[in-house]
Amino acid sequence: MKKKILVIGIIMEAAGTERSFLSFAQRLDYEKYDVELLLASREGAFLDLVPPQIKIKDMGELGEIFKITRGNSFSVISRLFLKRNPFFAFSILPDMIKMCQGGKKRMYAANRIWLKLMKKMPILDGEYDTAVAYWGDHTMFYMVDKVNAKRKISWLHFDYDEPPREDALYLPYFKRCDKIITVSKDIESSLAEKFPEIANKIETIENFVNEREIIEKSHEECDFRDDFDGTAILSVGRLCDQKGFDMAISAVSRLCREGENIRYYIIGDGDDEYRRKLTNIVSENHAEKYIIFLGCTDNPYKYMSRCDIYLQPSRHEGKPLAVEEAKILQLPVCVTNYKSANEQLMGGRLGLICDMSENGIYLGIKSLLNNHDKIEEYKSALKRTDREESIIEL
Repeated sequence: MKKKILVIGIIMEAAGTERSFLSFAQRLDYEKYDVELLLASREGAFLDLVPPQIKIKDMGELGEIFKITRGNSFSVISRLFLKRNPFFAFSILPDMIKMCQGGKKRMYAANRIWLKLMKKMPILDGEYDTAVAYWGDHTMFYMVDKVNAKRKISWLHFDYDEPPREDALYLPYFKRCDKIITVSKDIESSLAEKFPEIANKIETIENFVNEREIIEKSHEECDFRDDFDGTAILSVGRLCDQKGFDMAISAVSRLCREGENIRYYIIGDGDDEYRRKLTNIVSENHAEKYIIFLGCTDNPYKYMSRCDIYLQPSRHEGKPLAVEEAKILQLPVCVTNYKSANEQLMGGRLGLICDMSENGIYLGIKSLLNNHDKIEEYKSALKRTDREESIIEL
């Protein structure tokens, strides 16, 4: 008899976790597993790429809480909860007050409000052999509280310490998981040190990637450079503060003012407020000619293969999938010093690690522009790098 597996997600947008999930799904043995994918809602550019053997379900109307942002939180909470029960406001009022204090308290309070909303959701029908919270912490909370499964696995694609999380809230949920997967040995060590009582549950599994598919897609036709013969720099990621595109745009603009013949291409979609912030920075620097937003695509690899440098300017990361994909295409990489950067680039042997600041990114790119031998050294090192296959038993 097949094992019943439930994977819990949010939406199938064109982003790193979703690309990792698709590669994970391609590795599953469907003779052995009967797999369901539970999404907050059936949407996203990658929805049609889910293997046909996987049954897709959604959480219904209340699944919308998984898509709450700072901009829509009041309208979502009001429509889904307060209009039906105005007295619910009193249960979240203390945390709403704490949110006004800013900093860590704001973030802690936001998570506690989210948990109170999630607890209003019904228990999921059905019983499973294994449930996998593949999309991170909110899906873990849901899995622990709302899913009936013999075995529960939480998959963390992020650095637990960035942004700050409330240990008193997370630890009870970690304890109720049978296994906690991280994507980086450095993050595994940090998490085990912080929570020694769950250290035996923590395991690192590298992000899943499909190397053959990446290489094949990299050869597809692409005319985005418009006969530009300078240095093309590319970043891929969701438009949000975490990814640090504001720092990168300012750094590239500075280099352009100094006369460097470069263009910076950004692939991704995301937060409207942050997008406006980025376009304002471009406008203020009169850099419209040099900074180009390519939008969302299901094939970033055809752009990667035609660029000269891949840039990951993040403020914090788990172990970014886009960097792994750039490495497969032997594209010289420049990353900020997030927690797993040294592990990902083998201490700087596979790419340049720069300070996590506008000036650090500026100096990092400038050093690559002025050192062709170093670029060739990175390319040569990437050619000799073998990637180990990740394995998980569900």
